[in-house]
Amino acid sequence: MQKFLIFISEQWLLVSLLSAAIVALAWLENRRAGPSLTSQALTNVVNREDAIIIDLRDKAEFDAGHIVDAINLPFNQWQSQYNSDKDGLFQQYKDKPIVFVCKLGQQSTFAAKRLQRESGPTVYRLSGGIMEWRASQMPLIQ
Repeated sequence: MQKFLIFISEQWLLVSLLSAAIVALAWLENRRAGPSLTSQALTNVVNREDAIIIDLRDKAEFDAGHIVDAINLPFNQWQSQYNSDKDGLFQQYKDKPIVFVCKLGQQSTFAAKRLQRESGPTVYRLSGGIMEWRASQMPLIQ
């Protein structure tokens, strides 16, 4: 540990540049995935813009509790459908915003990033996933 602290004090410029690069990469990746929504913002988007909520969790997790009117499309199933039929997967929702939801926000970020590359519907993701939704004490149905 002492050698590590000595290294940091002697190479402070390199450590600072590495830290800045990591922060910039995280910001860029987050930006590529499209806008994220808080629990309250998701409620507003659903009510005002009639957004479609796609829940990427497994069927068992979905059945244990999900957001009202969410459509369950497990992540593995979404990937296989997306890879085989990119154009037709969300054609029925092309006029409505799509909000991806998962357990922690990681899978929804990946899905939003892939769909955002195409010129299709507006894509959002729930920041923090269902865990954040629960922490905000928002309702879930079973």
